[in-house]
Amino acid sequence: MEKSLFYSHIKEDDSNKEVIKKFRDYTNQDSQRQIYLINAPLGEKYEYNYSQNVLVILSPKHKIIFLNLTDNTEEFSTYYEDFVEDLSYISDKYNYKEFIGRPREWKKDITVKEKYENLDSVEDLLKQNKLDSQSYRVGELLISLLTSSINDVAKIGAKEPESILEKVKQNIILFDGEQTRFIYQKFANKTVSIQGLSGTGKTELLLHKLKELYITKDKAKIFFTCHNIALANTLRARIPSFFNFMKVEKQIEWNSKLWVNRAWGSQRDINSGLYSYLCYFYNIPFLRYSSSTNYNKIFNQALEHINKLALDNFKFAFDYILIDERQDFPNVFFELCEKVTKEKVFIAGDIFQDIFENTKETELEVDIILNRCYRTDPRTLMFAHSIGLGLFEEKKLNWFDDAYWNALGYDMKREGDGQVELSREPIRRFEELNIENFNSTIIQNSTKVSDVINILNQIKKDHPTVKPEDVGIIILDDNNKIYDYIDKISYAIFNELNWKVNRGVETKEKSDDAVYITNPNNVKGLEFPFVICITYSIKNTYRYRNILYTMLTRSFIQSYLLVQSNERLDILKEGLKTINAERKIITKEPTLEEKEEINNTLVKLQNKKNISYKDFLTEIFDELKIANEFRKKLEKAITQTDIEQFDKDQTKKFINANIEFYS
Repeated sequence: MEKSLFYSHIKEDDSNKEVIKKFRDYTNQDSQRQIYLINAPLGEKYEYNYSQNVLVILSPKHKIIFLNLTDNTEEFSTYYEDFVEDLSYISDKYNYKEFIGRPREWKKDITVKEKYENLDSVEDLLKQNKLDSQSYRVGELLISLLTSSINDVAKIGAKEPESILEKVKQNIILFDGEQTRFIYQKFANKTVSIQGLSGTGKTELLLHKLKELYITKDKAKIFFTCHNIALANTLRARIPSFFNFMKVEKQIEWNSKLWVNRAWGSQRDINSGLYSYLCYFYNIPFLRYSSSTNYNKIFNQALEHINKLALDNFKFAFDYILIDERQDFPNVFFELCEKVTKEKVFIAGDIFQDIFENTKETELEVDIILNRCYRTDPRTLMFAHSIGLGLFEEKKLNWFDDAYWNALGYDMKREGDGQVELSREPIRRFEELNIENFNSTIIQNSTKVSDVINILNQIKKDHPTVKPEDVGIIILDDNNKIYDYIDKISYAIFNELNWKVNRGVETKEKSDDAVYITNPNNVKGLEFPFVICITYSIKNTYRYRNILYTMLTRSFIQSYLLVQSNERLDILKEGLKTINAERKIITKEPTLEEKEEINNTLVKLQNKKNISYKDFLTEIFDELKIANEFRKKLEKAITQTDIEQFDKDQTKKFINANIEFYS
């Protein structure tokens, strides 16, 4: 697999394979060097007669290097002038020109022509063509145009921002090698899967793939789906502005050429979900959600129904299906999607969003792996992984083999006595920020509303340009008390800060000019500069730790963890201190016996996830020999407690302690 920061869009032949290898080898040695090799702008339809004899080398902080592979200077000069002229047109198309100027203002300083015969080494070539710091930003904006990593230049500007918040907000986004491959490489298999950490740009890549399909496949029917209704609403609302921004001239034909909705849907509206539409299209009996009806049941039923259809009468429901948040679905869903899709199924999922899963080699057998998280500060990501997996604690909740740690983006170093150091490479978005005295994650032993207000006031003081929509407040606990708490926070924010509040538990989507307050159910796909996670205590269950990991990584500047109980806080604070000071996780590797115990626990949890919650309770009632007439009352009582679903020990404990009151 290529290094994730290297991408070549050049068709290799005898004239160029040697020099391409030099650049590939160089990036393998210098993993922080981002290099693209092209001979025409990506995502555009420009062609040049001389293109196979030229490499255009793009690397941030360096000039755009036109490398002539032959001695034909005349055709090379013509190619160069045509290329720059087309780049100017693209700049005008995406409104860059008013910020970076015409070619006469940047051509001399930002571009350079070189001969391959003069190339001693890639390192020397780059050193000779280093830009001065005043030209960095214009150079990166031009690279973004040539790689189709289009930025909203009106928002980010061509001038270097000053504050940390503005630097991160106005960072120029450049797709890395793996991201670029997903968009432009042609894949032979019908299902194309991309897997990566939260914040690696999976949803953005699906939007770019959607744009490409929509403008190039005139008669195609496309369904873009996900599990979560909040994410589906966000995607559907975002696509029109995204298409306008990317200069898509075709009108969106909703629910005839393009569908964007959740996976399930309702029986009343055939366009409200993928399953709803398939039930209509193939005349499948629709099953409503219940405690005994889950994804496995409805998708298996649908697939069985479709497999019985006569082949000579079979019709594909869609030409393309795009799926976000793969980890929310069982495998039968992907089988169903491939069955009803004529051309391709594109799937994006998180390589580590479900800490319940055993790490199997098949999980890494995807087309593209993304392990560079561009949303979240690497220190926050390391802390979130640590707390999710229990790496600071004596008893780990999960542990991975070396290959999987590497797929997550970690370099592993083993010391004596089982000690392991896990570190991550810096990310370009954060590497130039002055963050030595800036904590990316802060833990506080309080959940008082007044402390939340103090945090917001401190954020306003430290970041004067902060806006209400820059803040997400997530209540991690799952009980009815959180709604009273949300009421109190909402009132205090409006009363003391004069900021509006968007109650995500009701609206299910973000809105401008309002602080987003929600439980974890309405956060997927969303991100904020600042996230405040609030919980009563750090629970030692897999489901809770999984949620906590996911919520902490929703920030791209700073995450706060507010905990009322002080249990486990000392070891978390100590682990976080090490991450901030040394930029690494220090933990102890489990013994073989402990790894086997972890594996057995995870297998049991996986088996439990494959049954409904009602069946789970029935198994416990049977085990405890609870009479049928008492079960309904006990089931209702359990659902009103703070006990997590599928937590067998706590559920049995509750039943044994309360059976006398319900019998």
